[in-house]
Amino acid sequence: MKKSDVLIVGFIVLIYVLYFSNVISSASVEGVSMYPAFQNGALTFYTSTHNVSIGDIIIYKSPTVGAYVIHRVVSVNYYDGEKYYVTQGVDKISNPKPDNQIGLEPPYGIPSNLVLGKVDEYHGIIFSIPYLGYISVLLNSII
Repeated sequence: MKKSDVLIVGFIVLIYVLYFSNVISSASVEGVSMYPAFQNGALTFYTSTHNVSIGDIIIYKSPTVGAYVIHRVVSVNYYDGEKYYVTQGVDKISNPKPDNQIGLEPPYGIPSNLVLGKVDEYHGIIFSIPYLGYISVLLNSII
């Protein structure tokens, strides 16, 4: 086994140890609505939702379909003193309209209390590992 192979395997093991010890939070991407930002099966990392603004990528649980969604915030609304986020996938072919127009979220957007986190970015670079999310997808389908 080459040194590079050992380093890759060690890095993957480190990520999963950190994940299962709740030091970091991660999410697996399923679908193509966020391509090219994420490809299907990518593993991405997220933090708390402080200071979410337009352009940020958030993870939320859709109250209309009950699934988790990873999409970009396209507008922020305020209703009865609460903050709501309208989101949309970046792939304009599979997701041509904002999520509140296609039934993934209520018409006014996602309430901030349903947002799990904001995807980690550094100067516009999104932290994700291609294909590694397939392991989580597989484990979730078995359990």
